[in-house]
Amino acid sequence: MLKKQTSLLLLLSLLIGVTVGFSLLFSFDALQSESMQLWLQNFIPQNTFGFFIALAILSLLTSIGLPRQVAAFSGGYIFGTLYGTLLATTAATLGCLITLYIAKTFFRQRVLATYPTKLDYVTHFFKTHTFSKALIIRLLPAGSNFLTNVLAGIANVKVVPYVTGTCVGFLPQMLIFSLLGAGVKVGEQQQIILSVCLLFIALGFGYFLYQKENNGIKKNAI
Repeated sequence: MLKKQTSLLLLLSLLIGVTVGFSLLFSFDALQSESMQLWLQNFIPQNTFGFFIALAILSLLTSIGLPRQVAAFSGGYIFGTLYGTLLATTAATLGCLITLYIAKTFFRQRVLATYPTKLDYVTHFFKTHTFSKALIIRLLPAGSNFLTNVLAGIANVKVVPYVTGTCVGFLPQMLIFSLLGAGVKVGEQQQIILSVCLLFIALGFGYFLYQKENNGIKKNAI
């Protein structure tokens, strides 16, 4: 049992280390440097073949923790706003699926055997209104896609509503960062306003779900 826990801890540490490394490597400062821009232009051609190369790379990177904003910035820089948004949203959604599958296949049973009560809380959270809850989480300006997907995979979440809500929730920020990558000036004040608006929308959805679930509990109690 101890050996399994040690192996799990080492694997999680490795994943976190790789995640941090890629996040630093593909920071916005690096993307805005001339050397990085030249590398992107030479390595990824601006055509259909290049689009699918970028899709494969970004899907793998987002599955291990690359921030979705960085993916959107890269997509916008290489392919422009429209295709950059499409590329980043698709890549982040595919990355979500990859992480879900890995977490469900390799970690669920181990976590279930070690922390059954805590896992039950997470499973119960995702069990109802899965689409709406995934949407709310993705609309929040901050948060870790990687950790959320790991938890969802371990909790054996319903894949279709979770991934659909994730995809829809990604779109606003993907659009903004694709615009930035494409060279469209989006001021800090506008970004703050967008973040605040997304936060209020997420809180509004959250309150609606709370009231809905609360009413359902009252009905069942009668």
